[in-house]
Amino acid sequence: MSENPMSGGPGGMDEEALKRFLQEAFGGAIPEEALEGLDLSALAQQANLPQDPAQLRAAAAQMQHMFSGQGEGSVNWTLAEDVARRTAAGQAQLPGVPAPSGTPGDPSPTDAQTAQLREAAQVARLWLDPVLAIDVATQELGVLSRGTWLYRTLPRWKSTVEPVAKYMAGAIGEAIAAQLGQMGESPMPIPGDPAAMMERFGGTMFGVQFGHAIGSLAREVSGTTDLSLPLGPDGAPALVAANVEDLISSQQLDAPAARIFLAAREIAHAALFAAHPWLGKALFSAIEDYARGITLDLDALDEMVRGLDLSDPEALQARRPEDMFVFTRRAAQERALEELATTLALVEAWVDHVTTKALEGKLPQLEAMREVLRRRRATGSPAEEMLARTVGIELRPRRVREALAWWDSVLATEGEAGREAKWEHPDLLPSAEVLSGRPQAPRPEAGDDESLPEVEIPTDFDAELQKLLAGEGQEDAPREDGQGGLRDGDGDGEDDDPGDRPA
Repeated sequence: MSENPMSGGPGGMDEEALKRFLQEAFGGAIPEEALEGLDLSALAQQANLPQDPAQLRAAAAQMQHMFSGQGEGSVNWTLAEDVARRTAAGQAQLPGVPAPSGTPGDPSPTDAQTAQLREAAQVARLWLDPVLAIDVATQELGVLSRGTWLYRTLPRWKSTVEPVAKYMAGAIGEAIAAQLGQMGESPMPIPGDPAAMMERFGGTMFGVQFGHAIGSLAREVSGTTDLSLPLGPDGAPALVAANVEDLISSQQLDAPAARIFLAAREIAHAALFAAHPWLGKALFSAIEDYARGITLDLDALDEMVRGLDLSDPEALQARRPEDMFVFTRRAAQERALEELATTLALVEAWVDHVTTKALEGKLPQLEAMREVLRRRRATGSPAEEMLARTVGIELRPRRVREALAWWDSVLATEGEAGREAKWEHPDLLPSAEVLSGRPQAPRPEAGDDESLPEVEIPTDFDAELQKLLAGEGQEDAPREDGQGGLRDGDGDGEDDDPGDRPA
């Protein structure tokens, strides 16, 4: 920022330059007449705007880029996609976030990588088919770059995050507009439509955070189903070649075995979601329903807004999600989140269960590879943590160990067909209480009016049923007396229900 204020305005700043800045920064959204009569110098000083015209023009150009392309949505997806692409290629990084690791840039899959992964997928299909009671996907395995993974999954991300983004963009806009309106000794009017302008600003900040989170995921995931969500457009299995090789190298895994292992997991996921289309729809619907009801701590957001430097767009983009968004969850949302996490855990555990059955005794380092994924699940990658904080939803499945034990018990008692039949309807899947063994509801007390009388069940029910069918004990059974009553059937010499006889 220049140390020599320019002359021209009451506060020593060039009023015309400030007008141009505001008009250019917000893409012409501010009518020129709305700026008349405002103390622009005071506004500029409160907002820490630079006083040098050249710096003002540069700042306006940066902000105009940030606000461009937002359209009618709640998120500036033009900016989000740009940030995501640069993050996926390792060219963009937010302060406080670990530097990208793994293969530099975004290399395209080589012919050798494509051939190796598709051969691994063929082996995985052959080994999965005997242990599944559903059809194994026959589509050729897609071998992707990070950018292609991003392109294929972005439509699903958009539909998933729009509900929460819509609310939060408005909340950010309201907090910033209120903070700007309180500048100076008396409230200062905001030029143009402050609510719409600041909502666009909130959507821009939101787009930056989403873009970085999804771009970071593109550098980490092996395929399109790592989060137990069907993120691909058509359910076809696909792997990211560079990320698969990075995982093999970083964990010192047997390369051919790891490729088969990862391909088997991706194909199993694809088979499950293809066989039961309701499952993917239910997962995304649950996320959207939860997001629509989320509430934001506006006091915490307002405190964050007070420290913003509107003259530094890069600093605005660098705001950490945990500094911006503090969520408040109602009891109904906690229950919804619990149900979502349980379903995700059941999906992840089912895939682990069937792939282990298919690959056991065939692959070296199978347990080591399973342990690698368990550790990832337990700790969560920085990208997953950022996405969870930004959206307010924990996408990583929990209780996978309990769900895995449940699937083992189902297989032992009901076989493969019975195991797969559990996915026919959501009511057939266990609740979190069933998985954990926690009691679901207190039993009625003995004196409760709604309690049912206890019924003694014969020790050998089959034997008692056989006696009944054979006619044993019929002489003791009460019989009709021909007059609408019951004759003695218990040997006490009295009618069983004399009051029922007609007078």
